[in-house]
Amino acid sequence: MEPTHRETFRPPFEEQVMATLRDTKEAVQDVGEDLAEAARGSAQAARSEFSRLGEKLRANSEELGDELADARDRITEGAKKFGDAAADQIREHPLAAFGIAFAAGVLISRMMRR
Repeated sequence: MEPTHRETFRPPFEEQVMATLRDTKEAVQDVGEDLAEAARGSAQAARSEFSRLGEKLRANSEELGDELADARDRITEGAKKFGDAAADQIREHPLAAFGIAFAAGVLISRMMRR
């Protein structure tokens, strides 16, 4: 079977169209590869950022735990000092302490009735 006239002679614009199509196909493939690479880079960057944030949260939680323990110790110490001071005042002024306790009891009972 012999090639037809159309198969042996390609018009110049047809070759240009074919070349343009090949170039377009290659450009689309390049863009696709670039997008895939960018997506991989973005995923890696996100994993890295989440890892960094996780480490920061762990460090902050440890620091917060230490600060809360220090605050608890200070509050406990302050409460002991206040209790000791109150006990000293009660020993030094028993009648005043009784009067204050009685007045507080009367106020609380009146508030509870309403």
